[in-house]
Amino acid sequence: MESVFVCPVCFNLDPDRCPEKSPPSLLDEHRLNVPFSELKRSAETGDCLACKILCVGLENMQELWDEGAESENGDQILLDETLLHIDLRRDHSLRVILANVGYETTIEFYTVSIDDCGLIPAFGIARPVSSELEISECLALATEWLKECSEKHHSCGQPTESKLPTRVLDVGQIDTDIVYLHETKDSDRGCYMTLSHCWGKEQIITTTTGTLQDRKAGVKLSQLSKTFRHAVQITRGLGIRYLWIDSLCIIQDDKLDWEVESAKMAQVYMSSQLNLAATHSSSGKEGCFGERWSLDTLNQTELNVGEDVAIEPSDETEGNYKIFYRHALHVAHDHFTRTMDYANTMEDLSPLLSRAWVFQERLLSPRTLHFHAEELIWECASGISCECSRLQNHKWGDPDGLLEQRKVDQLKMMYSSITSPEMTDPQVLETWLEFVTEYCTLKLTKQMDRLPALSGLASRVAQRLQSSEYLAGLWSQDLPRALCWQIDGPYYGNRHPTFRDAHPSAPSWSWASIWNNSQDAPYVTYGLVQTRGFVPDLRCRIQSFHKSQSTISPFGICGVVQLSIQAPLIEATLLVTEQDDSSIIDQMRKGSAHEQSLIKIKEKMSETYETWVRFEGESVRISPDCFDIKQRITDISHGDAVFCLLLGHFTLSDRDWMGQHPSQHLTRKEKLESEESSSQLLGAYALVLRKVDDGPTYRRLGLLVHRRGAGWWEDAPIALVTLI
Repeated sequence: MESVFVCPVCFNLDPDRCPEKSPPSLLDEHRLNVPFSELKRSAETGDCLACKILCVGLENMQELWDEGAESENGDQILLDETLLHIDLRRDHSLRVILANVGYETTIEFYTVSIDDCGLIPAFGIARPVSSELEISECLALATEWLKECSEKHHSCGQPTESKLPTRVLDVGQIDTDIVYLHETKDSDRGCYMTLSHCWGKEQIITTTTGTLQDRKAGVKLSQLSKTFRHAVQITRGLGIRYLWIDSLCIIQDDKLDWEVESAKMAQVYMSSQLNLAATHSSSGKEGCFGERWSLDTLNQTELNVGEDVAIEPSDETEGNYKIFYRHALHVAHDHFTRTMDYANTMEDLSPLLSRAWVFQERLLSPRTLHFHAEELIWECASGISCECSRLQNHKWGDPDGLLEQRKVDQLKMMYSSITSPEMTDPQVLETWLEFVTEYCTLKLTKQMDRLPALSGLASRVAQRLQSSEYLAGLWSQDLPRALCWQIDGPYYGNRHPTFRDAHPSAPSWSWASIWNNSQDAPYVTYGLVQTRGFVPDLRCRIQSFHKSQSTISPFGICGVVQLSIQAPLIEATLLVTEQDDSSIIDQMRKGSAHEQSLIKIKEKMSETYETWVRFEGESVRISPDCFDIKQRITDISHGDAVFCLLLGHFTLSDRDWMGQHPSQHLTRKEKLESEESSSQLLGAYALVLRKVDDGPTYRRLGLLVHRRGAGWWEDAPIALVTLI
């Protein structure tokens, strides 16, 4: 039997011939770590076709870098000592990561046909991604995805005719240059599509009480924004007659119509055949189609998309193959699988995903086609697919299989699980906390919309939690735990001032009461109770709640909501001190933060403040709800009296606590006690309140998390307080 040549450098790019699986992967993937000098030597002197193809592709990429903006600093990206991480994944394209000090980029090798792989299966099949998206490409891929979803995805459901929304755009025939706003009857049924878009700073076409009749008489395509025109083209191209766009189908200056139609938002998106998302557009003038662009792996350099180059045999002895190489697309994958902190790329490549209204639109729509800056993304209840094929029918977790897969990392799968009969009420409530935490990283132009922009999703969750009342963003079934939200601190430069309006749209104990500048997000989080757990204090009881019922929707704009709680209450003193940021910098230096980043963070954090409460000679730092740009608590002063209402407890070892907090905040005795890993502490969650008048009425100021807090309330009186 003739022996098979096995390359000692790349092992023929065959996972079955690799010496070991490194690093461990949850998917069927192997990583080879090879210096470029060895790969080049094998390509020049050996018999390995795989090494030759990789070497040609990488050296050709270096020539492109030398000519382009990627080498503005004059440094060569591909050096002999450059370490190559060659990732092999069955039935997918091959990726090579060039790992240099302070710089990293990824090159993808693929073929478009199994017959062109040169008998090297590692060069898997992928789709080319053009430098500029054309409508014909869009319609072909959208039709393919829609057909597959309709026929094979049982959890997505078959698209069917449904009751039409109150108003829809009748897009008519492909060859007409006019569309009509159509007001429907209760009996009208049909198929329609929806659009998710950023309004932007420029005025876009809307429907008002004064223009309603004009819109019904007909709107020329030239009057529409580029995004709206593209949406009409796609709707027509897919053979759908109707399109729903919020600015045109809701009367914008009619408060009653706005409240009525926003209350129907859940049903509008849930019944849509397909939701179109102008994900890369920050305004209506950018449209859905346009030039593609991306960022390199470390988000340092802007890259063009669509510069795919083919490698073919130089002579007949090499056989038949046609391998393409390109910069690997990854940012869109990261944005939709949540495998990285994508805040720094969101505004550039997918601004729509940073908007709060779009959050529920994505979740409620059975299918969404995203026009991302890199490529088309398909998102449905069964998973994600992308234009380049890397995420084909991807479920959840890291698309490259190198991180732990968690269903929670895919928002669409989280939403889909809510309706599952296997989900218990506690699991649904836990998912809601995930939704709120994610939602509060997003931006709103009108702060009054904080609850309305989530009302559709809340109405769906209410169908699952039928024994629970919806109270301004919280569920009565999850009290008092749901009161334990807090605002993310100033770590890593997060210093977004927050405030409560003089005429609040939610009670102080609701996360929806926190407002911020329209260019910021409130960053409310339930991370503490989700990480450490929550056990209600037996003395804490929710006595009652009162809310003025909305005549339109119980999930939208909030009236007066009061909460009566009976629990241990102590009086303490508020302290405001200037912050010593050196410990935070030290902690981050021990991690992965780059030195230049640390310098910038230190500059941002200079002259910041911390808020404490002092009780019987002991001071504990709190998380204030509202603060200025220097993190100084507002609406209350140093030395004022505050009240701490005990809600519940958690357990934590001394050693775990030490790992989470700077050491200078602990006494020597506490440091010594923390060395005993078995030592378990009974911590406490408490609301920090301010008295409103001489009666039992209070407003929330923040959250106190005390690791040794049980003793503070041991002999505390039980009080009945009303929170407003």
